[in-house]
Amino acid sequence: MLAFCLGLFAFLGCGSINGNREKTEAGAGGGVGGEEAGGTSPGGKDAEKDCSEGASAPGGKLREGVPDGAFPAPSADLRALFQSQAPMGENPPEFDYGDQSTIVFHGYFGLLVCRRAGEGWKVFRALDLKRLGADATQGDDYAVIDAGREAAYITPAYFAPGNENPVTYCYRYGADILWEQRGYESSRNDLLSWSYSHSMPVQARIDGQMESIPGLCRCSNVYPVNGIGGGAYGFLVSDGKLLESLRYGIYKEKEEQVELFPLFLEN
Repeated sequence: MLAFCLGLFAFLGCGSINGNREKTEAGAGGGVGGEEAGGTSPGGKDAEKDCSEGASAPGGKLREGVPDGAFPAPSADLRALFQSQAPMGENPPEFDYGDQSTIVFHGYFGLLVCRRAGEGWKVFRALDLKRLGADATQGDDYAVIDAGREAAYITPAYFAPGNENPVTYCYRYGADILWEQRGYESSRNDLLSWSYSHSMPVQARIDGQMESIPGLCRCSNVYPVNGIGGGAYGFLVSDGKLLESLRYGIYKEKEEQVELFPLFLEN
């Protein structure tokens, strides 16, 4: 999903709460942006087709399905972060993508791709964003991340002064590789975008529900996981202090109910 920083902050919960950036209501494969869970929409199709197929990628010729110049993705050290009393940090994490089987989010700790594991979620990939200069979630160095089910585009320091030709990396989760995607342009469709104005009333209802859950609060933006109008919204929850307290939340609009799921199972 294209992670613009428009409307970066909205309702405050435990400290700073990240408002919804305008993002494409899509993600390759579905969920956050599919017509239904497991569906697709324009932005996510880009993230999967160009990044995972690579055949038409401007970055170079294919070598057994991988563009020239591809390199192993640097991994974040989860143990050092999530088992060492590491703090949530000054800036809240951003929820980039979600569907019934995959969620993607990022913060100073890196970009995490989690897969469903029974009643919770397990980290499948942990990308070290700092090595790419893409760990900023505020200011001029803010990194724009457009994530889908199979791949993500990462553009460090997108708004930095003088950065007229920002570098975009394509990150393919399955192969755990990166390459420069030259001339990348998202096919973001404004008519299918989840906007700041869409998010505010949903965030308010979620925050109201969270008041009945002691010690936890919403700590990220909110994003539809069944497509716009699908009635289900994903977000992250924490105690506002430690990274290890992070959980994944889903708000079901029809039932007016919040469900929380553990993260990092078996990690």
